[in-house]
Amino acid sequence: MSTELEARVLGALEFIKRSKKDFFLREGEINTHIYFLLSGLVRIYHLTFDDKEVTSWLLKEGNIFISVYSFFQQEPSFENIVALEDCEAVGFSLKTLDDICRTNPEFNKHQIAILRSYYAHSEEMKFRLARQKRLQRYEMLIKKEPELLQRVPLNLLAGYLNISESTLKRARSDYMKGKGLMP
Repeated sequence: MSTELEARVLGALEFIKRSKKDFFLREGEINTHIYFLLSGLVRIYHLTFDDKEVTSWLLKEGNIFISVYSFFQQEPSFENIVALEDCEAVGFSLKTLDDICRTNPEFNKHQIAILRSYYAHSEEMKFRLARQKRLQRYEMLIKKEPELLQRVPLNLLAGYLNISESTLKRARSDYMKGKGLMP
């Protein structure tokens, strides 16, 4: 990133803090900002027709987060974004993002790289969840995001892996037995 672009981006960033259980966004609101998580953990989820919560993302420091549809379409969100831990983030509005891309075409490369990464991760999760058995899902979590096991309540991890809490407990037990960590 050029010095000029870095200065423009840093100058445009807005700082935000949320305490554990506070919302960044509620269903029905318009997602006005894209955020980069400096510290903490956020959960993105939606409600089914029978008010069941379905977790689609668990994101930790170093990740970018938005409600994709709401942010880019500037329409009411179908999702909720809530802090699972005290959080600090920086971000800017869609208008600011568009202005930066217009006045600094170099940023378009960064935006495309971010979008590709986000979309690829989303697709990977969707297909892994559709094709993997419970033990494979648990092993994937250990391999790709092991810190979530310590930071996220079991019921939310189960939802993230699209399995029941009891199935997650069995997968954890099977994994421990397979590694020779349990009798």
